[in-house]
Amino acid sequence: MPVKFTNESEAFLSVLTLVAGADQSGSLEERDFLFSKVKGLAIFGNSSTADFSKLLGKVTDAVYSGVAQEDGEFTAAGIDSLLVDVKKVLSPALRKSLVQIACELGDTDGADSKESALLDQVRRALA
Repeated sequence: MPVKFTNESEAFLSVLTLVAGADQSGSLEERDFLFSKVKGLAIFGNSSTADFSKLLGKVTDAVYSGVAQEDGEFTAAGIDSLLVDVKKVLSPALRKSLVQIACELGDTDGADSKESALLDQVRRALA
């Protein structure tokens, strides 16, 4: 079942969820980045930590249940499908911001080869 977004913030966070999980685990550095930098972005309004945490949990659940996986990893086709949907929802300016933020998130704990490949896929899809 594809991931459905009710707004731009859910679409934005869905890509960051993929990046954080690309190496099979979200790190403390990634969590701190999400709550210190991403939470403060205009797209999330002036959300409280609790509200942002609830939104992030909702989006993470939707991504992990809606993006195709094989052997516990997201498939390239599943990721492509999500990115096509994200591109439809976000303006060019938000897509540009998302690519930049996704790359920064990937660098927080040292991007491995899976994260680097995913970030390349995100750049191509959202350009």
